[in-house]
Amino acid sequence: MMYIRRNEQGEIIAASEEPLAGFVDVPSEDPDLQAFLTSITAAGPAESRLRESDSALIRVIEDLVDLLSTKGIIRFTDLPAEAQDKLMIRKSLRGQDEHLNLIDEAGDDVFNFD
Repeated sequence: MMYIRRNEQGEIIAASEEPLAGFVDVPSEDPDLQAFLTSITAAGPAESRLRESDSALIRVIEDLVDLLSTKGIIRFTDLPAEAQDKLMIRKSLRGQDEHLNLIDEAGDDVFNFD
């Protein structure tokens, strides 16, 4: 099962494996979903690099939020509930593979880019 979001014209504008606000569930074999997934994977080189950059930037932002909350500059609970949920899901997923963490477990702000 996949979850999709459509615009006013009925076109799919986003897809997710997780249920999110404003998304409806559709079978993975749905023709519109398959067309959408094909269109986003057929991106040109510049768009593909931008997507890869987005993924890396998302990790940086996640780690920044974590660092700011650890240092007491912000409170995690002050974030909107949806943001908290998304960050917790991603933190859980990233916690399953230590190579996905940009900040080391020691928390000493020393970055090892080996």
